[in-house]
Amino acid sequence: MVSFPPAPFSTERPWGARLSPAGAPDVRVVSRAGATVVALPNRYSVTYLLLAQSSVAVVDVGSCADVPRVMEALRWLGRTPSQVSVVVASHLHCDHVMGIDTLARKLGTPVAVGRAAFESIRGGPPLRYPDFRDALHLVGGWVYQGAPAPSRSDWPDGPRFGFPNAPNPFQAELLPLTDGARLSGLPGWTILETPGHADDAIALYNRRAGFLVTGDTVRNFLGGEWNPLQVDRASMQATIATLQDLPVHTVFPGHGPVLEGMGVLRGLKVVGPWEP
Repeated sequence: MVSFPPAPFSTERPWGARLSPAGAPDVRVVSRAGATVVALPNRYSVTYLLLAQSSVAVVDVGSCADVPRVMEALRWLGRTPSQVSVVVASHLHCDHVMGIDTLARKLGTPVAVGRAAFESIRGGPPLRYPDFRDALHLVGGWVYQGAPAPSRSDWPDGPRFGFPNAPNPFQAELLPLTDGARLSGLPGWTILETPGHADDAIALYNRRAGFLVTGDTVRNFLGGEWNPLQVDRASMQATIATLQDLPVHTVFPGHGPVLEGMGVLRGLKVVGPWEP
């Protein structure tokens, strides 16, 4: 069992989270089978810190305003900036990546992205964005997140990341992550390509611990649901089938509280087109 002193910061309770059946996410530390994941709710999404004995991976930093909070979390956890081996983008959507390059450059670490994201940034096939018919899900998610206004620190460079046709001009070293690859410095962690919500979506999986960091493939606004905001429904169905076959005990979603329990993925809700 890994123990840390009480977190030096509290979880904000935005008004929109009060409308969400799942409520606002909390700062959480979850440890099992030698793996530790720290959930750090931030402005637009949840940032996760994956801890190994001498290494840390940071997953998703949605705002430049989140960077000081991540640095404070490292101090709280007794980790030094030099122990952060990589900053991972679960997918190139603005609410998950606008602060990633800023944090990576501050730490002197590379940014790791999925294979499709890497190819797109390097001039390959452009990434698609969700269908306009899913606008209700987009607005509903923004409200449940607390309807966050853009941070001043995200301007003017933030909108160059994670938007349609954005150049995504990463200055930090960029690393591609392919399906089945191991996460360097983090024993037991494997990359899974999970297209559906986004063409470039990836998840991070630790089989021994039963941990799955899903990015936006899973969200938890309504009690735990597959993200209804999708670029490709056939790909999403294939991803759901793949993930449901995995022995997962704890799901760390892109938005909302951590989900726990054996068979948790099979209990996730499929959101109807009329629901937010």
